[in-house]
Amino acid sequence: MTRERQVTGRLGAHALTVAFCAVAVWCALVHPWPAALYYLGIAAAFIGLALVWSRRARRPVPSWLVMGFVLANAALLTVTLLVPNPFVLSLTPIQMALRPPKFLFFLLLIAWATFTLSPWLVIGAALVVIATWSVGVGIILRMPDTLLGFGLPEGAGLADSLTRYLDPHFVDTAAWACSLFTACLIAGILAVVVGRMQRLVYAQARLEHARANLARHVSPNLVEELAAVDEPFGPIRTQDVAVLFVDIVGFTRLCERMAPDAVMAMLRGFHLRMADCVFAHGGTLDKFIGDCVMATFGTPHPGPHDAVSALACGRAMLVALDEWNAERVAQGEPPLRAGIGLHFGPVVLGDIGDERRVEFAVLGDTVNTASRLEGLTRELGTSMAASQALIDRVLAQAGPRALGGMRQHTRLVVRGREESLDLWTLATGTVAVSPD
Repeated sequence: MTRERQVTGRLGAHALTVAFCAVAVWCALVHPWPAALYYLGIAAAFIGLALVWSRRARRPVPSWLVMGFVLANAALLTVTLLVPNPFVLSLTPIQMALRPPKFLFFLLLIAWATFTLSPWLVIGAALVVIATWSVGVGIILRMPDTLLGFGLPEGAGLADSLTRYLDPHFVDTAAWACSLFTACLIAGILAVVVGRMQRLVYAQARLEHARANLARHVSPNLVEELAAVDEPFGPIRTQDVAVLFVDIVGFTRLCERMAPDAVMAMLRGFHLRMADCVFAHGGTLDKFIGDCVMATFGTPHPGPHDAVSALACGRAMLVALDEWNAERVAQGEPPLRAGIGLHFGPVVLGDIGDERRVEFAVLGDTVNTASRLEGLTRELGTSMAASQALIDRVLAQAGPRALGGMRQHTRLVVRGREESLDLWTLATGTVAVSPD
C-alpha cells in the first residue's frame, strides 16, 4: 500500500504540475510581453515544486508533508489568480479579480489529493485549499475601498441595486461562500470514492500476497492460471499423476549431534533446494513433512510429460544435493544423503478440511506407494527408486533416453501392498546423467 501511494503520489504531482503550468502558460499567451514573463516565472515555480516533491516522494511521505505540498501550490495559485501582474500598469481595481470563477482551479488540488489514496488527506487538502483561498479573498475584503454584499445588494430600486452590484469595487461574498460549499461537497464525494479505492488496493495487495503464497506451492508458471479461476484446483476427481517423495537419510541421527538452530538451518536449506528443483520441472510442491518433501507432477492438470518431469526432477535433486554437500564439507559440516521414491498412477484430488482451514490434498495408493519406495532406498542401497508404472510412462512419453542411469531391479514386495512391484533404481555414479 505504501508503494502504491508513492507511485500514485508522484504521478499525481506530475499531472498537477502540467495542469497548473497550462494555466500559467495560458495567462502568458493572453498577455503581451513583458507581462507574460510574470506568468512564465510562476510556471517555473510550479515545476520547481513538482521536482522537489518527486524527489521527496521516493520515500514514504508523512501526511504533514502532503499538506505542505498542497499549501505551497494553493498559495502560489492564489498569487497567480489574485495578485496583479507587476509588469502591467492596470487601472482595474483588484476586487475585479474575484469576478471570474477562479476558484475552480483550486479543485485541481483536491483532485490531486485523491492520488494519495487516503480519504482523510482528501478532506485535509480541501480544508487547506479553502483556508488559503479565503485568506486571499479576506485580504481583498478588508481593503478600505471594497464594497461588500451577499448576492444582489439592496437599493432604492432595481437599477440602484444593479449599479451597486456592477461597481468594480463590489465583492459578492455569496459567490465566495458558494465556491467553498461546492468544494466541501466535491471533497466529500471524492473522499468516499478514495475510501473505496483504498479498500480495493488493500484487496489487490492481499491477492498479490496470496499469489506469492501460491507460488511457493506450485510451479510459478501455473500461478496466473490458478489465480484466474474461481475454483483453482477444480472439483474432487481422480486422475493419473506422478508422485515424488524425497527425504534426508539418517536425519534422526544427525539431529542428535546438532544444535536446534543448526537443524532448522539445515532443513531450510534442504527444503529450498528440493522445492527449486520441483518448480524448475513444472511440479507442484504438495507438502513438507519434517525432513521429507512430497511433490506431484500432473496437478492440477495433467501434462504430456509428467512422468518424465518427475524422473528428471529426482535426478536434479541429487545433483543439487551433491553441490550443496561440497559447500557443507568446505564449511566443516557433514554431507547429507537423500532417498527418492517415484510412482505413477491414479490419485484423488480435492480440498479437505473444514470451514476454518482448507487444504488441497492428493490421496490414494499411488501416494502411499511412492512413500514406501522412498523408504526402500535404504535397503536397496540406492538414492532413487521408481516403480515400473512410472518407467512405462516415461518410455511412452520420451523413450529410453529419458531413463538416464535407471536400471531394472528385482521384483519386491512393498510394505502395505499385497502384490509385489517391479522396481527400477538409479545406478551408482549416474546422478548427473542427462536424458538430453
